[in-house]
Amino acid sequence: MKKPALIGLFILGLISAGIAQVSTDEQLATQYYQDKEYDKAIPYYEKIYSKNPSNYNYHNYLDCLEQTKDYKPAEKLIKKQMHQEPANLVLWIDLGTLYRAEGDEKQTKTAFEKGIHNITSDRNQVLALGQAFLDLKEWDYALATYKKGKSIEKDDYPFLFETAAVYRAMGNISLMTDTYLDALILSPSYIQSVQDALQIDFGEYKDESKNTIIKKELLKYIQHNTDNDIFAELLIWMQIQEKNYADAFIQIKALDKRKREGGWRMLNLARTCVNNEAYDVAIEAFQYIIDLGPKGDNYSQAKTEQLKAMYQKLLAGGNYTRPELITLQTKYKQTLNELSISSTTVQLMQDLAHIEGFYLDEPDSAITLLNTAIALPDLPNTTRAYCQVELADVLMTSGRVWEASLTYSKVKDAFKQEPLGEEARLKNAILLFYTGNFAWAKAELDVLKAATTKLTANDAMALSLLINDNTQDSASMYPLQLYAHAMLLDFQNHDDSAAIYLDSIGKMNATTQSLKEELLMMHATIAIKKTDYASAAKYYQEEVKDYADGMLPDKALYLLAQLEEKKLKDPDKAAEYYKQIILNYPGSFFVEDARDRFRHLSKTDAAPTAPAPLN
Repeated sequence: MKKPALIGLFILGLISAGIAQVSTDEQLATQYYQDKEYDKAIPYYEKIYSKNPSNYNYHNYLDCLEQTKDYKPAEKLIKKQMHQEPANLVLWIDLGTLYRAEGDEKQTKTAFEKGIHNITSDRNQVLALGQAFLDLKEWDYALATYKKGKSIEKDDYPFLFETAAVYRAMGNISLMTDTYLDALILSPSYIQSVQDALQIDFGEYKDESKNTIIKKELLKYIQHNTDNDIFAELLIWMQIQEKNYADAFIQIKALDKRKREGGWRMLNLARTCVNNEAYDVAIEAFQYIIDLGPKGDNYSQAKTEQLKAMYQKLLAGGNYTRPELITLQTKYKQTLNELSISSTTVQLMQDLAHIEGFYLDEPDSAITLLNTAIALPDLPNTTRAYCQVELADVLMTSGRVWEASLTYSKVKDAFKQEPLGEEARLKNAILLFYTGNFAWAKAELDVLKAATTKLTANDAMALSLLINDNTQDSASMYPLQLYAHAMLLDFQNHDDSAAIYLDSIGKMNATTQSLKEELLMMHATIAIKKTDYASAAKYYQEEVKDYADGMLPDKALYLLAQLEEKKLKDPDKAAEYYKQIILNYPGSFFVEDARDRFRHLSKTDAAPTAPAPLN
């Protein structure tokens, strides 16, 4: 019994020793390879490859031989791998590349052509070979690969997207575009894939010369394929990418009439225009849907959203008059009478209440309207809660502070640990701040530092820190009380009165640095409400310059970037400000969005990286 056991242990020991040897060889080979000591790595890779001819070992071994110019052993290795993997046509590229390193272009050409000649109906084989040629910038061979693959592929796969990628790499935008458009002729279902591919080169902040070429090629296809609406759809998409909404409106109108679509495409355009503050086109687009008649599927939605667009346009202009507000109020009331008060028109009721409560100084009318909405029996609980938050806002702006606080608290209690409840709790804490109850406000804000939404948590932390920094003594508390009142005036849209308070606070000796920063930010907010964007930019720049190590420079940079991008229409400046956030404030709440916007505006997939902190 003992002898077989000893033999087993002996065999097991040999196996273990063999495994250990292989492991050591791999470690040494990898170490020498990484250190670029290729001559030392070669004997180890030779031994490893002979036992395990995997692709990984093959490529590292081949690279070592090429680096040391051991061309004959390298050729032998490639041919051995070909024998083991005859279907792997990329090996012909390895062989051709080796011949090129030796200076034999004739043999290189022969090897590359053999790779293409040996193509079978295996799609993955074609894709791998074509991509390998593309990686080498061998454009003609890549195109020939896809052409051969298309001619023999059993499923008639055309390799159009791969071919277009080669033309893009060549810089031939015209042929690239034509190839993508050919894909749409083959199947309109490729529309999303074509849009995704073209978006690499086409858009508002992309190379204008490329935009021109792509549109020129598309117009040719539209002229030669008048019965194919897919190209009209692509043109509309391009116009929207360029934010040329007026032309998109014309195209959609024609397409909608031709296909009798009922305005659904126009509704999408209108919403896109609203999101991008192109209110005139949005209003016209909504009107087109309304003119289709009240029996249309999108009629009520268009009526409601058109009013919202009119409301946003009026406020965005900054210099609105009371008669203009009354005219808008009348339109809201007429639409509510037409569509009737119900759970489907609650958004109209909320908007009208906001206009009355915050701009027309008619809080009683607003409160009555919101209470009517809240009392609707079939209203979803979440929608009812949003109406309650709006009601509390109106109550607060009309001076009914404790009623407002009670209403916020109802929403907070009904939606505990949910974003809506946390929003209501934050508003209640701000209300306490407005009224000078700083200790109570801070207690609520400290709880909200752990809020589920980052924005709520960040806002709570910022206000809590401001309170803490300005309640250390009675001297600093007085400017804070005035600032709290200025915030309330700003909330009530009494902008001129708020600005007077801010100027007074700024002149006080007891005003702390943190409060001075807040004064600059509120000055900027008021300037934006008045569409004085140049002044707003100056306030933000002053914050960044004078308080680079303060509490708010990252926020000022972010808002300045947003101002340059969306209002002043200077994408280069905006990108620079986003870049400053990424580099100078890597821990900022705004850094993630800044990185995304920087990539978009600077036409790059990579955002700058902040330097690593010093140990």
